[in-house]
Amino acid sequence: MNRESHTTSNRTRASQSSGSSTASTVRRRKKKNSAGKVIFWTLLISIFLVLFLAAGTALGIVAGIVKEIEPIDASNIYSFLDESSFILDEDGHVLEKVQTEGYRSLVDYQEIPDHLINAFVAIEDERFWSHNGIDIKRIFGAFWANFRTGSMQGASTINQQLAKIIYLSPEQTYTRKIKDAYYGMQLDSQLSKEQILEAYLNTINLGSVAYSGSYSVQANGIQAAAELYFSKDLGELTHAEAALLAGIARNPPRYSPVSTLRKENVRDTHVVYNDSDAEYTVVFNPETLPRMRLVLSSMRRLNYLTESEYQAALNQDISASINLNRLTNDEISSYFGDLVQRDVINELEKIGYTRSEARQMVQSGGLAIHSTLNMRMQRILEEEFSKAENFPGTLRDSEGNYILDEEGNVQPQSAMVIIDDNTGHIKALIGGRMSDGQKIFNRALSPRQPGSAMKPLAAYTAALDLGLTAGTVVDDIPTYLNIHAPNTPWPRNHYTSIGYYGLMTMREAMRVSSNVAAVRFAEMLGQYDDRPPAKIMFDYMERMGITSLVHGNDPVISNGQAFHDENYSMVLGGMTKGVSPLEMTNAFAVFANQGIYTEPVTFTKVYDRRGNLILDKKPERSRVLSEQAAFIMTDLLRDAVSSGTGSRARIDQGNSQIPVAGKTGTTSDQKDAWFVGYTPYYTAGVWIGHDLPEKLSEGSRMAAELWKTVMVRVHEDHAPKSFEQPDGLVRVNICSKSGKLPTELCALDPRGSTVRSELFVQGTQPTEYCEVHVQADIHVPSGKLATEMTPPWEVETRIFTKRSEPYIPEEHNGIVPQDFPYELPLAEYDPFIDGSGSYIPFDPGNSWNWDPNDTQDNNTPSNESPTDSNYISKTLRIGPLSFEGTAQLSLYRVHDGRRTLLEVRTHQIDRDGDHWEVRIVGTPGSGLSQYEVEINGTVRYQQSVEF
Repeated sequence: MNRESHTTSNRTRASQSSGSSTASTVRRRKKKNSAGKVIFWTLLISIFLVLFLAAGTALGIVAGIVKEIEPIDASNIYSFLDESSFILDEDGHVLEKVQTEGYRSLVDYQEIPDHLINAFVAIEDERFWSHNGIDIKRIFGAFWANFRTGSMQGASTINQQLAKIIYLSPEQTYTRKIKDAYYGMQLDSQLSKEQILEAYLNTINLGSVAYSGSYSVQANGIQAAAELYFSKDLGELTHAEAALLAGIARNPPRYSPVSTLRKENVRDTHVVYNDSDAEYTVVFNPETLPRMRLVLSSMRRLNYLTESEYQAALNQDISASINLNRLTNDEISSYFGDLVQRDVINELEKIGYTRSEARQMVQSGGLAIHSTLNMRMQRILEEEFSKAENFPGTLRDSEGNYILDEEGNVQPQSAMVIIDDNTGHIKALIGGRMSDGQKIFNRALSPRQPGSAMKPLAAYTAALDLGLTAGTVVDDIPTYLNIHAPNTPWPRNHYTSIGYYGLMTMREAMRVSSNVAAVRFAEMLGQYDDRPPAKIMFDYMERMGITSLVHGNDPVISNGQAFHDENYSMVLGGMTKGVSPLEMTNAFAVFANQGIYTEPVTFTKVYDRRGNLILDKKPERSRVLSEQAAFIMTDLLRDAVSSGTGSRARIDQGNSQIPVAGKTGTTSDQKDAWFVGYTPYYTAGVWIGHDLPEKLSEGSRMAAELWKTVMVRVHEDHAPKSFEQPDGLVRVNICSKSGKLPTELCALDPRGSTVRSELFVQGTQPTEYCEVHVQADIHVPSGKLATEMTPPWEVETRIFTKRSEPYIPEEHNGIVPQDFPYELPLAEYDPFIDGSGSYIPFDPGNSWNWDPNDTQDNNTPSNESPTDSNYISKTLRIGPLSFEGTAQLSLYRVHDGRRTLLEVRTHQIDRDGDHWEVRIVGTPGSGLSQYEVEINGTVRYQQSVEF
């Protein structure tokens, strides 16, 4: 084989070898590409399988969640919407919003302006008008953002937000989002777009304003927000203001237009809206501005605004547009509002609501409650109750700060109620001083011991109505009605050092507030009724609206003892529970209203959210006592104010032609002080005391003065008016010591005439003549009744009173009533005991001055004196007398514990400094006697003389 052949052969092999290698390479590449495709498709199929399985699983989870979701009936969606109720004063002005978690005022879709709707749609759900309740594009966008960031970005439509508010809880979970998506579609299928928007805009939370640590208002819905932030209705909102409200919805705490800062954090750059609280200040929140601009930008992008409207909105100074509305009246406390709510709830129960339903209705039923409150009068109460000078005894520390009790209340506390006499409308009410907040303790509704203010209600109302009269006389002397201490006088009087006046009419008893007389009149009720007097009084008081009485068959048990009010202690205000200022005031209004009880009311009408009248309050009325008896009671109580214990309540300074009738009340331990009174316009009651009873620095005087201070201002713009006297009354002169027609002797009473003009119901006036006044001859030196053996020169004819049963001081531990010296003596003159000729009448022509230091006896007889040498005569020269004019002078001798009236005369003093001379006689060795001279009933001179 040659080289060439070899070479060729080698080339051929090489060529074959080369071709084989190339084919092998191609085959290897084809195999590689085929494997890659397999892997790709395998991965792709796997991914799709995973996604399919995941989607299937997700769909299964979603299906499982949806299966568990309770179906909804969107037609009753408004039943889930609360609306705030408001209390209005008598003139229709807002008094306060009923306190709830937030404020809501529902509006119809037609009332919502387009630019406000567009603002919410632009920022919250721009495809609202086209989707079916969920926004798929927004959901995928939110899903991808959540996948990338791990956050929980929302994609809620307006439908879903409404569903969350109405049907779901606020937690951020996919389960909840599935539910609100489902409900969103359900809403879309059951309601129109307009209905959905209306419900949404009435419910959305749009922030709040915190005015203090204890008072804040949350705006629920657009109408509430418009009122809260701008004090406007929806139709008055500008584009910028609408955009601001729409911007709040995403994050109310962050985007609310106002913030509440502690005072130390407020800077000069802040725009301040409210600085009234001691700790907090309300300022503009600058974070609301970029959010508002974003809303305006979205509105412009979606062609909801023209360019000029957009620019105008951007240029509006929104911080200057804020005009906050507290939705309540800052000038008054919540006592009245709380009472109104209670009363409305009670009335709703009467027409078929349950207690729970009625309470819910008042708190969130959107009611308009028209109250009886007069704002001017209420302001007067608030102002006067804020003045410490009206409450003597208010405790302060060394720096002048008020000392508070453990509950944080200043003491003493007080309450006052003012009621319209004729209508029963409560015009003003305050239940404490220096207290604020909601649902605070209302002392106007809390029973306290009424003291003597109870006397007209307990004893005198029944007495006058049953037939006793203002001229009926009882004896104000020691009385023993305490079964546990039968030998101790009860009741006692507290008005004089003597303690008892003696014979007095009902009018006098009311004027001086006699405890004994009040109980005596109560005892007399049994003459007119078969029932025990306590039950008679119970009946009248319950008909006058007193609800706190404790009956004997249902006593209060305390420490094993039973307590009730069926006893005479009730007459004096000693009660088991007491009476509230509201009930006391309204009971006195019976007298002002001609004997008719009128239920006290706090509201007149209540309208629901649609303007339908649901309550029309007409107070219950019933007659308690006759019109004539009621007027006589008024006449008695006028005396108690004009010249009696209630004189400090006269309002002459404010309007002298408006009379006042009323009664003071102070408990025996001086822990409660009252004045309850009325004019022809209003009845008002004041209570003052400590929450935990303790002695007051002053008694009923303080209450009467506060009453006057308030009522002078209340009546400033009122025309003169008198109490209207009904027919059927007559005025008759009587003797005030017998209650009968007067005789000549009544006019000659040594204390002055006892003839008085008195008012009677026709037919009850007296027809018999006085038998109490009698004339008798007296042995002057002894003060005993003269007999045939009495020396004629020692006899004097005098006028006395004669009790039906003689009063004997020794039977009453020596207690002597004030009228005892004028009582007809029981003992008769005895010459063996009383001697003879021991008194020489005064003869100004035959008298001499007597020096009390002169021990020399003077036995020189006058031409009228006896010549009995067993007697010594002296002349007392009383004076100088410090008055001019006519006065009644009475000479008494006090010897061996007995006080004897020697002489009474009317004396004319011509000039200041004159003297009165009188001859006295005594038996030598008879010892020391004291002589007293009364001038017009008051002891002015005393001298001791020894014979």
